Amino acid sequence: MNKLVKRLLTGTLAFATILTALPVTAVHASGNQYWTESAERVGYIEHVMNDGSIKSTFNEGHMKVEGETAYCVDINTSFKNGYKTRSDASTRMSSDQIADVALSLEYVKQYTASHTNLNYKQGYLLEQCVVWQRLSEQLGWQCDNVRASYNEISQAVQNEAYAGAKAFVKANKGRYECGGYIYTGEGQDIGQFWAKLNVGNAKVKKTSSNPTVTDGNANYSFEGATFGVYSDKGCNSQLATLTADGNGDTKEVEVKAGIVYIKELSAPKGYKLDSTVHALNVEVGKTATLTVADTPKVTATLIDLFKIDMETGKSTPQGNASLEGAEFTWSYYDGYYNADNLPAKATRTWTTKTVAEKDSDGTIHYVSRLADSYKVSGDSFYTQDGKNVLPLGTLTVTETKAPNGYLLDGVYMQTDGSSEQIKGTYLTQISEAGELAVLSGSNQYSVSDKVIRGGVKIQKRDLETKDTKAQGSATLQYTEFNIISLNDSPVLVEGKLYNKNETVKKIQTGIDGIASTSADLLPYGKYRLEESKAPEGYLADGAKAIDFSITEDGKIVDLTDKSHSVYNQIKRGDIEGVKIGAGTHKRLA
Repeated sequence: MNKLVKRLLTGTLAFATILTALPVTAVHASGNQYWTESAERVGYIEHVMNDGSIKSTFNEGHMKVEGETAYCVDINTSFKNGYKTRSDASTRMSSDQIADVALSLEYVKQYTASHTNLNYKQGYLLEQCVVWQRLSEQLGWQCDNVRASYNEISQAVQNEAYAGAKAFVKANKGRYECGGYIYTGEGQDIGQFWAKLNVGNAKVKKTSSNPTVTDGNANYSFEGATFGVYSDKGCNSQLATLTADGNGDTKEVEVKAGIVYIKELSAPKGYKLDSTVHALNVEVGKTATLTVADTPKVTATLIDLFKIDMETGKSTPQGNASLEGAEFTWSYYDGYYNADNLPAKATRTWTTKTVAEKDSDGTIHYVSRLADSYKVSGDSFYTQDGKNVLPLGTLTVTETKAPNGYLLDGVYMQTDGSSEQIKGTYLTQISEAGELAVLSGSNQYSVSDKVIRGGVKIQKRDLETKDTKAQGSATLQYTEFNIISLNDSPVLVEGKLYNKNETVKKIQTGIDGIASTSADLLPYGKYRLEESKAPEGYLADGAKAIDFSITEDGKIVDLTDKSHSVYNQIKRGDIEGVKIGAGTHKRLA
């Protein structure tokens, strides 16, 4: 007992001598005075020096300011109840020193809260000891291992708590907002410290601004998109990098509460880079998610098809044919394919037709493209920013219905300046090129169709006998006919263009009275057959013109039956007797 009293007296004497203390800053006391007291004794402290000696042992009191817990911040000075002047801890300590003490206290508070076998006095002893340990290291008190008596708290518990506090400080600097107050006056200075969690989590959720284009399309993926997280709007101080997975989600990153700035560093597959700097407000202890919609790369430069006549190379149809109303089937596939591995079913299909359009100079073109005014049937068009577009992938187009008067056989596409003739189905791909999506090949093609061609055959007959044989010494051979175009549009016959009412061909009957053209002479349209020269022994009177039409390819219009033949009147005369003289053969009166 005497030994214990002696140690207590030694401790009291040591308190009276200030070895090293926090620096003092002059503070005006007016309106800044707080009542401080040592409310009760909580347990014995062993003032252990760094050399292992115990300088003193004393029964520590529970320090309070206006009834709120406080801590001794000067182990070498004795405490006196009374009013003290409060100043911000930052006037006496560096921010690192404040954080060191405040975080150590925060850990011990968490430790005692999770160890319910420790009572409030033991908790306070651990808190006070860890404050002294931190200040001893900072101020050189040489009592870095000051502790509660092992009779108060076991060595194992104290070792665990103090080691945990050091690790907690190291792991959590910057995660908490730390601060405190120092109370100065007569006797020992005391302090209050706090550490408020000042972090939350930030993450990014990547979405598509146009899911109808991207959903289910493997050419678009969120995986691999990266984002920089910055503390400043200018994006000069980077805190972290986030990477999106296939669903567009990044992992969480811990940041200080408040505003952080996020910018996309690399765009995901198929999307444009988002250059916007996004502000995200992160609240303490919560996860804030920035949802950003990236714009998919698409092409609004679609293919224009211009229908032309294969023989003339012009946008003017021949004869009575038309270049309007040709139909094309377009098929889009949401992958990259060639002609040999196209899927059996397209992602979307459309049928469009050619429509007559007039240029500013009055020239008429027959055009088809992927737009509502040309659409015959099919799925809805892909759109973006109010325009029809095509996503990344593969597109094919085939003419599936020829316009009136033309054939599908032999159809080919050709781009201006190229000699290549693309027959059958045309295939192109829409692929990424920097921040754009582009079509392979041209975006304008002429589509050439071959006009339907046919011929005509006519029979010459005797008007009186209705027979195909001439009377007497007359003949039906060498009758000549003119074939005249009745079409508003020109026709190409034997390499020359003919306009309406012009003779496109002369034909002549043979010995059988038949005149015929080849089966591919006349383009689709209307014509008139007129006799221009009667056969020998016949009059031109009575020969009527016949109108006919070419509507089938390779077919000769047969005008040889009685109802369609051309009839001519045989020449006739009376017999007149003349009396002549015998021997002289002179006409007698």
